Amino acid sequence: MNKHLQHYFVAVQHPEVSGFEMLDMLMIRDKLANQYEALTTEERQRLSATDRQLVLHAAQFNTELSQVTELSSERERRMPAPEQWWWFLDVLATMPINAMIVDGSVVAA
Repeated sequence: MNKHLQHYFVAVQHPEVSGFEMLDMLMIRDKLANQYEALTTEERQRLSATDRQLVLHAAQFNTELSQVTELSSERERRMPAPEQWWWFLDVLATMPINAMIVDGSVVAA
Protein backbone atom coordinates (compact mmCIF):
# COMPACT_ATOMS: atom_id res chain seq x y z
CA MET A 1 0.00 0.00 0.00
CA ASN A 2 1.09 3.55 -0.73
CA LYS A 3 3.01 4.86 2.32
CA HIS A 4 1.10 8.16 2.37
CA LEU A 5 -2.22 6.34 2.20
CA GLN A 6 -1.19 4.10 5.08
CA HIS A 7 -0.18 7.15 7.14
CA TYR A 8 -3.46 8.91 6.33
CA PHE A 9 -5.53 5.82 7.13
CA VAL A 10 -3.89 5.39 10.54
CA ALA A 11 -4.17 9.10 11.36
CA VAL A 12 -7.91 9.21 10.62
CA GLN A 13 -8.45 6.22 12.90
CA HIS A 14 -7.09 8.28 15.83
CA PRO A 15 -8.93 11.62 16.06
CA GLU A 16 -7.65 12.06 19.60
CA VAL A 17 -4.06 12.78 18.55
CA SER A 18 -2.53 16.24 18.74
CA GLY A 19 -3.46 19.06 16.44
CA PHE A 20 0.09 19.04 15.08
CA GLU A 21 -0.33 15.43 13.97
CA MET A 22 -3.65 16.32 12.38
CA LEU A 23 -2.07 19.19 10.48
CA ASP A 24 0.50 16.72 9.21
CA MET A 25 -2.36 14.42 8.20
CA LEU A 26 -3.92 17.19 6.08
CA MET A 27 -0.59 17.77 4.34
CA ILE A 28 -0.36 14.02 3.67
CA ARG A 29 -3.85 14.21 2.15
CA ASP A 30 -2.51 16.90 -0.21
CA LYS A 31 0.20 14.47 -1.32
CA LEU A 32 -2.42 11.79 -1.93
CA ALA A 33 -4.42 14.20 -4.08
CA ASN A 34 -1.31 14.79 -6.18
CA GLN A 35 -0.75 11.03 -6.49
CA TYR A 36 -4.38 10.11 -7.12
CA GLU A 37 -3.91 9.01 -10.75
CA ALA A 38 -1.09 6.66 -9.71
CA LEU A 39 -3.17 4.93 -7.01
CA THR A 40 -4.57 1.48 -7.69
CA THR A 41 -8.31 0.87 -7.65
CA GLU A 42 -7.98 -0.71 -4.21
CA GLU A 43 -5.99 2.27 -2.91
CA ARG A 44 -8.59 4.69 -4.30
CA GLN A 45 -11.31 2.75 -2.52
CA ARG A 46 -9.34 2.86 0.73
CA LEU A 47 -8.78 6.59 0.26
CA SER A 48 -12.49 7.18 -0.32
CA ALA A 49 -13.45 5.17 2.76
CA THR A 50 -10.89 7.02 4.86
CA ASP A 51 -12.12 10.36 3.53
CA ARG A 52 -15.66 9.43 4.61
CA GLN A 53 -14.37 8.75 8.12
CA LEU A 54 -12.61 12.12 8.18
CA VAL A 55 -15.82 13.89 7.14
CA LEU A 56 -17.90 12.00 9.69
CA HIS A 57 -15.54 13.11 12.46
CA ALA A 58 -14.86 16.59 11.10
CA ALA A 59 -15.97 18.31 14.32
CA GLN A 60 -13.63 16.25 16.49
CA PHE A 61 -10.69 16.78 14.14
CA ASN A 62 -11.43 20.48 13.96
CA THR A 63 -11.52 20.76 17.76
CA GLU A 64 -8.04 19.27 18.05
CA LEU A 65 -6.70 21.28 15.12
CA SER A 66 -7.99 24.50 16.65
CA GLN A 67 -5.63 23.92 19.58
CA VAL A 68 -2.66 24.61 17.29
CA THR A 69 -4.03 26.55 14.30
CA GLU A 70 -7.13 27.98 12.72
CA LEU A 71 -8.01 26.34 9.43
CA SER A 72 -9.14 29.70 8.04
CA SER A 73 -5.56 30.96 8.56
CA GLU A 74 -4.14 27.80 7.00
CA ARG A 75 -6.39 28.35 3.97
CA GLU A 76 -5.18 31.93 3.60
CA ARG A 77 -1.60 30.72 3.68
CA ARG A 78 -1.95 27.58 1.56
CA MET A 79 -4.67 28.74 -0.88
CA PRO A 80 -6.20 25.25 -1.34
CA ALA A 81 -8.43 24.58 -4.31
CA PRO A 82 -12.06 23.75 -3.50
CA GLU A 83 -11.27 20.13 -4.37
CA GLN A 84 -8.95 20.10 -1.36
CA TRP A 85 -11.99 19.93 0.91
CA TRP A 86 -9.96 18.57 3.86
CA TRP A 87 -8.70 22.12 4.48
CA PHE A 88 -12.34 23.06 5.18
CA LEU A 89 -13.00 20.71 8.10
CA ASP A 90 -14.05 23.68 10.21
CA VAL A 91 -16.79 24.45 7.69
CA LEU A 92 -17.79 20.80 7.32
CA ALA A 93 -18.02 20.48 11.09
CA THR A 94 -20.81 23.07 11.14
CA MET A 95 -22.86 21.58 8.32
CA PRO A 96 -26.11 19.97 9.50
CA ILE A 97 -25.95 17.32 6.79
CA ASN A 98 -24.51 13.91 6.33
CA ALA A 99 -21.71 14.16 3.84
CA MET A 100 -19.82 11.68 1.78
CA ILE A 101 -16.98 11.70 -0.68
CA VAL A 102 -17.59 10.94 -4.34
CA ASP A 103 -14.59 11.04 -6.67
CA GLY A 104 -12.63 13.22 -4.27
CA SER A 105 -15.44 15.76 -3.61
CA VAL A 106 -17.70 16.21 -0.61
CA VAL A 107 -21.38 15.94 -1.50
CA ALA A 108 -24.59 15.88 0.53
CA ALA A 109 -25.92 12.42 1.23
